[in-house]
Amino acid sequence: MAAMYDFRENPNPSGDGKKQPLHPRIVSSGTIRTRRLLEEISEASTFTVGDLEGVLSALTEKISNYLVDGYHVELGNIGYFSAKLKARPVMDKKEIRSNSIYFDNVNFRASAWFKKHTRGFVERVSKYGFRSSSALSEAERKKRLEQYLDKNAFITRTAYTNITGRLKNKALNDLNLFVNQGVIERIGRGNQLLFVRTVTEK
Repeated sequence: MAAMYDFRENPNPSGDGKKQPLHPRIVSSGTIRTRRLLEEISEASTFTVGDLEGVLSALTEKISNYLVDGYHVELGNIGYFSAKLKARPVMDKKEIRSNSIYFDNVNFRASAWFKKHTRGFVERVSKYGFRSSSALSEAERKKRLEQYLDKNAFITRTAYTNITGRLKNKALNDLNLFVNQGVIERIGRGNQLLFVRTVTEK
């Protein structure tokens, strides 16, 4: 089975709307969860899922402990982990104190073996590739929202996406913006979150 890819436009650093070069990226086939990996390994070995969970838990704790102590950690043929620090940029070492420097993330560097064994064939996705939010102006998005609420008592995030082409995160940002502008109000939360038109007193 070959991995599928599609092209995405590079981010535009200037934000001037000019078209940017395209680059290929893997279109995810989904996420393989830890449980599935452990079950498949268990079926192909003499280890139980519980054995494997125990080893994974112990490895996770040991790796994190060594990273905190400043070590780089090699994990078999997978690669190397190292801690990443964060602090504000300075021109002189004396400008910043150690309590302003902190652990921020974890770096991972794949081993040569792992990189070699993850090479495979790719095919261009034929139907659905990457989706991107529409570039409608704020005025047009607001207009479509108000037209929808002229005919409906409320709007959901999904319905807003359908009428504007804005994907989940940008759709929620839009709706929160219109809440802050006093156009709509939130009702409920989570999967029950709805937005209704703000009632103005006469």
